[in-house]
Amino acid sequence: MLATRHRVLRTARRYDASMQQQWVNAAASTLASETDGELPDGCRSEALPPVAVVILAAEKDMSGLDVCVRGILAHCLNPVTTVQVIAQRRPRRLPGGIDSRVVWCPEHRCTVSSQAVRAYLRALGRDSSTASWYFQQLAKLLCFAVLPVDAPQHILVVDADFVFLMDTAFVDNRGRSVLPYGYPLSWHPGPSDAHRLPARHSALEAAGRLVPGWVPVDAYSGMQHHIVFDRDILNALLQQAEDAHGMPFWQAFLRTADPGKWTGASEYVLYRHFAARFYPGRVRHRHVDAVDVIQGEGPGGFILPEVAAAAQGSSLRAVGCHRFLYYTERLATMDYIPAALRRTLGPVPGPLRLRLEDGTLTIGQAVRPLTLV
Repeated sequence: MLATRHRVLRTARRYDASMQQQWVNAAASTLASETDGELPDGCRSEALPPVAVVILAAEKDMSGLDVCVRGILAHCLNPVTTVQVIAQRRPRRLPGGIDSRVVWCPEHRCTVSSQAVRAYLRALGRDSSTASWYFQQLAKLLCFAVLPVDAPQHILVVDADFVFLMDTAFVDNRGRSVLPYGYPLSWHPGPSDAHRLPARHSALEAAGRLVPGWVPVDAYSGMQHHIVFDRDILNALLQQAEDAHGMPFWQAFLRTADPGKWTGASEYVLYRHFAARFYPGRVRHRHVDAVDVIQGEGPGGFILPEVAAAAQGSSLRAVGCHRFLYYTERLATMDYIPAALRRTLGPVPGPLRLRLEDGTLTIGQAVRPLTLV
């Protein structure tokens, strides 16, 4: 029976951009209508549904964790019931000052540990150096398990190296999650309406193997360092994957990830397009104007408070500052980067500044003094 499951995984329908483009074009008008009007008018109000917040924090994120948490507490228009900071060790000082809603959740309380992910990748004969990348994705997708039983319907997941600078509602007054379009699936220059599905993309193919009937709804990834999970939608996604593969979700997720890519699957791509296709009445979509600085690990470099300070007085809704393990290797295998752009980055890419405005992406070198206004 296990051999049969392996054959199912190997022969699962692969994503084909040419077959899906017509469906995407038809869906585009539906998605556009959902974004008419930027969000309900008004300020922070009990009339908006509450959210719980989950933040995954690695050791490299600690220098900006306080900025991230304070941004959520200051600018989330939905009532925040709790902020769970999932980290291997307790932060020296819990972010958010004296706000009792901010609590530490040890990593070992997650449904699957990073050690289990590493061991499973080795058992599959795959590169276990990607274990931390996949662990944080699975911790997000299984986040309801670490929350109180009375947690609200919606969970706002925010990466620890991302901060909101403006008041933002994440669930509207009709109970719809507001999801970011995120970065285009292919980083071509030009306006938002010029983006098209790429011919190949490992995250799309992995999602199609994981969930029967999954297809992308447009040319945007949903990846922008935050997402809003609806309990019912997420449960349906997890259940469909487990039913299809006859194993726990986390194992199916790892088995269907592309073994030839450092980032062979994406939780944000998977969820956003699943929700948009199967639950279109329960989600909305918006472009989030933001700047992200990406760079490798090591001494020096930019930190999140520095990037946030550079954005003060700008029109940006959020900024991020990200340090990546295996930065060069990761960029080298990213499907987002076309060959022409890859050549401009050089063999050893330096820090990059990625600016998204109304779905239009511009890319440049991140250098000091950093100016984002």
